[in-house]
Amino acid sequence: MKSSLITLAVFAVILCSFITHAAASPYEAHCDEPLPVFTLGEKSNPTKTQEKELCACMWKNLGKWERETSQKYREGKESEVSWLHKQGFPSRFMSALEKCGGMKL
Repeated sequence: MKSSLITLAVFAVILCSFITHAAASPYEAHCDEPLPVFTLGEKSNPTKTQEKELCACMWKNLGKWERETSQKYREGKESEVSWLHKQGFPSRFMSALEKCGGMKL
């Protein structure tokens, strides 16, 4: 009986930590456009429509080289991205994210 209660208590603690961790995970956005998967804030929970609008807006706000770089990242071809574009892409991507309201979702 005592070992059953201990086992049950351990299971409850593990389950609670799993639920807490899952709730605190940042939202991952997956776009139809060739954008890499990216995360939003911990409390973000956009609708599918909001996610689609965000992705479309971000794609529209990226220039030619940013789109090419984004597509290479999406396809796992990071080795084909130049050093210069690797340095510049994160700030351009974040700029598009902010401009399109991704920080408010």
